[in-house]
Amino acid sequence: MDGFEGKTEKARYDYPFAEPPAVGTTMEVAPGVRWVRMPLPFSLKWINLWLIEDGDGWSVVDTGIPNSETKGHWRTIFENELGGKPIKRVIVTHMHPDHIGLAGWMTHKWQC
Repeated sequence: MDGFEGKTEKARYDYPFAEPPAVGTTMEVAPGVRWVRMPLPFSLKWINLWLIEDGDGWSVVDTGIPNSETKGHWRTIFENELGGKPIKRVIVTHMHPDHIGLAGWMTHKWQC
């Protein structure tokens, strides 16, 4: 393991934000880009999802696990965090259930 012999110190991460967004809220991380954090009901505790301002609406990147708790958090975000703009498109990065799980529900709800 070239270069790793005798290394015992743990890796240290420097996060750009003191706290993640609270459940049911978003955090602007760049102009027009909002971070959404959803809880998961298994060993991985959270998933990071994204809202990207898209002209007169929003694009969602990944949707979360398909359960009533996550739907409730999304409903809160739709009501309080979108500035009255609709979801125009849903993008999923890969086919894991925590990324694609609510894509059908969301596209049906927003007709996108």
